[in-house]
Amino acid sequence: MVKALILVAMLAGCGSTGDSPLPSNPRSIWCTHNFPRRDARSDTLRTDLDEINRHNAQGVAWCGWKP
Repeated sequence: MVKALILVAMLAGCGSTGDSPLPSNPRSIWCTHNFPRRDARSDTLRTDLDEINRHNAQGVAWCGWKP
């Protein structure tokens, strides 16, 4: 019951009224708020390395980051 109430409350707050237009280039928002990740160390797990590499590859493709 509690989960259903939480779901209803979340959905009620997520309605789109059309008041906020989408930016002309949504990728620019991602580029503004993200930076290259350089936090890998010798003991970083493979799954974390894959996540870091995906993040940086997206930055190269969308924002022109240099590897």
